Amino acid sequence: MPTIPRARGLSLLALVVAPLLSVTACGDWGTNASASGSDGSDAAASPDTRPSAAVVTDYRSYVGGQLAEVDAKQSPVTLGWVNVEGGPDGSPEATLGAQAAVKYVNDKLGGIGGHPLRLNVCTVVSTEEEGGKCGQQLLTDESVSAIGVGDLFVGDDAFSSVIAGRKPVLVGVATGPTLPTATNTYSTFGDLPHVFGTWGTYAREVLKANSVAVIHTKTPGDLVASTAAVKGLTAAGVFVKSVEFDAGVTDLVGQIRADKADTADVIVPISLGAGCVEIAKALKRLAVTQPVVSTPLCMSPDVAKGLGGDLPTWTYGVAQTLPADTSAPDTRAFLTASAEVGLSPDTASKVLAPLGWSTILTYAKVLNTIGADKVTPVSVSEQLKKFTGPVVMGAAEVQCGKYKDAPAVCNDQTRFYQYKGKGVFHPLTDWIHPYR
Repeated sequence: MPTIPRARGLSLLALVVAPLLSVTACGDWGTNASASGSDGSDAAASPDTRPSAAVVTDYRSYVGGQLAEVDAKQSPVTLGWVNVEGGPDGSPEATLGAQAAVKYVNDKLGGIGGHPLRLNVCTVVSTEEEGGKCGQQLLTDESVSAIGVGDLFVGDDAFSSVIAGRKPVLVGVATGPTLPTATNTYSTFGDLPHVFGTWGTYAREVLKANSVAVIHTKTPGDLVASTAAVKGLTAAGVFVKSVEFDAGVTDLVGQIRADKADTADVIVPISLGAGCVEIAKALKRLAVTQPVVSTPLCMSPDVAKGLGGDLPTWTYGVAQTLPADTSAPDTRAFLTASAEVGLSPDTASKVLAPLGWSTILTYAKVLNTIGADKVTPVSVSEQLKKFTGPVVMGAAEVQCGKYKDAPAVCNDQTRFYQYKGKGVFHPLTDWIHPYR
C-alpha cells in the first residue's frame, strides 16, 4: 500500500500560511438530500473532472529524447539532488525514483542530446544545519546548473538561504515550510494550502453538498490544512463548520454529536496518525453513511495500524496520479519504464518514488530544450518560468508564479480516489481546480 510524505513534514507547513480563517456556525445543518453515497462513487462528474488530454506516457516524446545512445566521452550534464533520508522519518524512495529516472534517460532516451545525465546527491538526515551544508555543496559545484528536491521537510530553510535563488530548484511537493516562497524555486505538484482549495469544488460540484463538517485537531499542522480546506469550501458556497478537538482525545463521539457534525452532507477529517484513527472510530460508532472525504494526511501506515491493519475506506484527495491506480495509463507507463531500469515494485508503489522520477524527467525536457552545451543556471531558470506542463504523474497544465504569496507553487489541482481496502484505490475524478 502506498505511503505519502511524512506527517512531520506536512505539519511544518503551518509556518507557510497566512493568519488562520475561523469559520463556525450554530444551529442545524442545511439539507443533505443532495449528498451521494458514502463512497462518493455515485456522484455525477462536473466539467472539472473530465479526463485530461495531456497524460504523459511517451517519455521519449515528452523529453525530446534522441534515438542515439549516450556518448560517454561527452561531458555530463549534472543536476544536484537533495532529500531527507537516512533517519527514521526519511524518504529514500524519492532519491531512488530520481536515480532510476536518470538511468532511464541515459539508457533509453539518449541522455541530454547525447551527453550523459548525472546526479550529485546530498542527503539531510534530521537537522536544519544539514540542509545548509547540502546547499553549499551543490552551490559550489560548478557542474551543477540546477537542483532537484525530494522530500525536504527539514533543512529547507537553511538550504534555500544558501542557494538564495542563484541556481534553480525544482521540487515535486513542497513539503518544507519555506519552499513555497523560496526564490527561483518551482513546485510542480504544489503544496497543501493551495491544493486543499479543491475540496470545495469536489463537495459542491461532484457531491452536490450544501453542508460540510471539517473535523481536526488544534495542532498547528492540522490548523493549516483545515484552514485551507475551509477556505476552499466557503469559496464554493458550501455551509461549513470547523469541529476542533484536542490531540490525544480518545473518544470523539460526544463532541461530534454535540456539534452535529454527523448530520452534515459531507465530513472532511483533517488530522495525522492518532487523530485520524479516533475520527474513523467515532464515525464508525455513529454509523455515518454520508461521504467522508479525507486529505492525504490520513493515508499513512500508522493510521492503518491503529485501525487493525488497513486505512478507512474513505474518499481521499491527492495531488498526484497514485502509483496504486493501475487503471491510469500514466501509472502503467511509470511502472513499466521504472522496472526496466531496476526500480523495485515495492519502491515504485510509494508516491515519493514517482515524484522523484517526475522531477528528473521534467528537467530532462527542459535541458533538451536548451541544448546540453547551453545549460546554465540562467537558461534553466528561464525555461522553468515558462513551464506549463504536462507533469509526469501530475496535472496536464500548471502555472508557476500564479500565487503572489507562494511564487514557487505551480499547481493547485487534486484528484480524488475511493479507497476500497487492501491497497486498492478507485479513481473518482480527473484533475480538479479550486472553485472559481
